Amino acid sequence: MADNIEKQIKEGEGNVLSGFVLYKDANMDWLRFFKNLKEDWGIEVTDEVKDNAVVFKVGEMVVACSLLPSPVPNNEAEDAARRNVFWQDSAKFVAEHKAQVLLAIMNKFDPLDQALLFAKVASSLLKLDNAIGIYKAPTVYEKQFYINFAETIKKDELPIPIIVFGGMYLTDDGLCAYTSGMRALGYEEMEVVDTQLQPNDIIGMIFAFCEYVVSEEVQLKNGETIGFTDEQKIPITLSDGVSVEGKTLKLGL
Repeated sequence: MADNIEKQIKEGEGNVLSGFVLYKDANMDWLRFFKNLKEDWGIEVTDEVKDNAVVFKVGEMVVACSLLPSPVPNNEAEDAARRNVFWQDSAKFVAEHKAQVLLAIMNKFDPLDQALLFAKVASSLLKLDNAIGIYKAPTVYEKQFYINFAETIKKDELPIPIIVFGGMYLTDDGLCAYTSGMRALGYEEMEVVDTQLQPNDIIGMIFAFCEYVVSEEVQLKNGETIGFTDEQKIPITLSDGVSVEGKTLKLGL
């Protein structure tokens, strides 16, 4: 079953959103996972686990979970974890994983619904005692960080920091930041190039703008401005990406 799921992901069939929940060992507590799903999200799984994998439907979407009793090869997860600016010593913790559960949500009709369902199922998998975090390209999220943001769905809030990745890096001219995940939701990725703002300020603003765009279904355009007050008018430029392939929206911060 795992081979079939991986084949669909590689071939791009069924509009797949996927990730890998990382575990310290291959002792998969399926019953506890199902209990978490029902208690937290009202999702009841009646399908049987076969060959350490289960496939079930939630509405019109298909959820597939498959245990792989081996770590992510070639230190891929450790390298991805280093991109997570919110998790100190992330690569060291991620290196402890010895198993993974491939999680895939297929046959999307609305990309936001798909992303929210992914967050719900992933958080229920992460609540297992031996979970470390989740590798969802391009980074690895720490277990409790991910669970805490997934819980905000219950308050009808968008858990933007676990749906959209916010990356940052320094150059000689300042701090650069970028998003990864907005395009999958139907919007342009955002970038800030060589700003003098502090890291917490810039990533907070980017996430706030992402939440506004997704919740209000706004398509930002070249030459417009954006802001949260009458005085705040941040210019927007659509041009070739610096940190992200394709066109991106540059925020003049």
